[in-house]
Amino acid sequence: MKKILIPLLVLALICIGLAAAAEENEAIRLEVNTRKLQVYDRGTAMAAELTGGTAQEEELSVLVIPVKKTCQMQVTVTPKTLKNKKVTLTAGDPEILKISGNQVTGLKPGSTLLTIASAQDPEAKVQYRAVVSQPVKRISVTTSRKSVAAGETITLTPEFLPEDATIRRVTWISSNEKAATVDANGTVTGLARGNTRISAIAEDGSNVRANISIQVTQNAEEILLDRTELTVNAGGTANLKATVLPAATNDKSVAWSSSDESIATVNARGRITGIRQGECEITCVSQVNGEIRAKAAVHVQQPVKKVTFGEAPTVYVNETGRLTWNTEPADATNPALTFRSANEKVLTVSEDGTVTGIKAGEATVIATTTDGSNRQARVKVRVFQHVTGVHMRRKTAYIDLGATSSTSAILEPSNATNHNMTWETADASVAKAEPLAKQKNRVNITGVRAGETTVTGTTEDGGFKASILVKVGNWEKALKITEAKVKGADAYVTLKNDSELTITSITVEVSVFDNEGKPVPSNKKDNSNTYQMVYKKTLNPGASTKEKDWKTVNFKLPESTTVHEYVVKVTEFEIDHDWIKLIRKKNQPTKKCPVHL
Repeated sequence: MKKILIPLLVLALICIGLAAAAEENEAIRLEVNTRKLQVYDRGTAMAAELTGGTAQEEELSVLVIPVKKTCQMQVTVTPKTLKNKKVTLTAGDPEILKISGNQVTGLKPGSTLLTIASAQDPEAKVQYRAVVSQPVKRISVTTSRKSVAAGETITLTPEFLPEDATIRRVTWISSNEKAATVDANGTVTGLARGNTRISAIAEDGSNVRANISIQVTQNAEEILLDRTELTVNAGGTANLKATVLPAATNDKSVAWSSSDESIATVNARGRITGIRQGECEITCVSQVNGEIRAKAAVHVQQPVKKVTFGEAPTVYVNETGRLTWNTEPADATNPALTFRSANEKVLTVSEDGTVTGIKAGEATVIATTTDGSNRQARVKVRVFQHVTGVHMRRKTAYIDLGATSSTSAILEPSNATNHNMTWETADASVAKAEPLAKQKNRVNITGVRAGETTVTGTTEDGGFKASILVKVGNWEKALKITEAKVKGADAYVTLKNDSELTITSITVEVSVFDNEGKPVPSNKKDNSNTYQMVYKKTLNPGASTKEKDWKTVNFKLPESTTVHEYVVKVTEFEIDHDWIKLIRKKNQPTKKCPVHL
């Protein structure tokens, strides 16, 4: 085992010795720590600006050292195993740059070669073109104006003190790049309305700076009008509203003008006044930038001042009529009207004023101007319903000699407007016919002599005819009281049909009196002393009424115990379910029924 370990140990020592020898023969390299130094690599703009010296020096990086400023040169020498890691510093011109160990001090402005070399191997070195600078002590910034519009530029110029400052360059910074930016040449570009502070910082390491405040303004870029065309009445006014864009514009003031003030004028607030009929153009322009403007076409019209209707037309259902109207003044620019019906269930009206009847009645038509003057006129239009036919309410009229009764014609349809009719009788010696003054579809028939004739009515509208058979005789004597009596508190009567008529209804009035002839209340509806008895059975010629078929109407038992008498009167009867015969008072069959207590 010992024989094996000894050769291995020897081998290891030999390897270590060879490695150390290799490191001793490795090239020496120097690395300068420039973190705290002001060094500009060759090829940079600053290095090019600080040109001077030999061509060799111009290929070197530039080390800037301010006058009377001392810099410590920190140099790392490799390889690590190198025993002598010292370096030596030499200046090409000792009057410009002073060397003290690893420290260099600027003596006066100028440039020279600075060499840092290995003490062990002077061929291992780093060289700089050392520039001893006159530092900037003060900077001021000048400009033609301290404001810039968004989208425009201004240029800032730095001025240095002292005048012989070596590095006359600054770095520009904007404190608010949303408002404005600044480039390396001091050109400020406005972006948005606001303020920013532009700083110029000396690039010679002195950290001297100057600040200037710049205001960014927003100029008007566009003007929008709420209308580009409008109509104004002569003597009337209208307003135009201008919106200056963008919204952040500093000065939004505008000026207004009219292309023809004899037609329309405009004031400083955009209020337009119409002068006379015609056309002109209103212009709105930015007071800051005259190129920013907007225009609106203005039409000045003569408005309608009054609308009147002529006489309303005659209109029938399903027929038409035309409205007539007048507008003032005669030179109104737009005399057109719109029409509407207040009740389209009665009538409708078209754009040209044609009225169409829908149903009988009356409705108002309203006309309105279309020129904006809002003038109106109203007219009531009546819609008539034509008569389409006629028939008599009764088939036969029974008229007493010397008596007058009336009957009516039924117009078709029921809402026909014109009820006027003319009446004539076929034989005036039997009966006369005369229309009623207020109801001309109703006729009064007067019996002249016993007999028969025909009365005919003719409608004024359409000439339609209807006739009724008229029988003249002593019809009021058709009924005769054969018996009248009182049972308990009720009155009873027996009537005989003493004619050739078929009687289909009879009405009798019963009046109650006390022993002094005073009325005794017996009607439960109106508390009068008279109630009715009605017979609804058919009574043929020669027949008599039956006691059980009478019905009392509104009868109440008299409260008075002094009822003395019932008086029974026949007041009317119906013939053949058609003609109601009213008996004149003087001819009413009457019977008194004393009450026997």
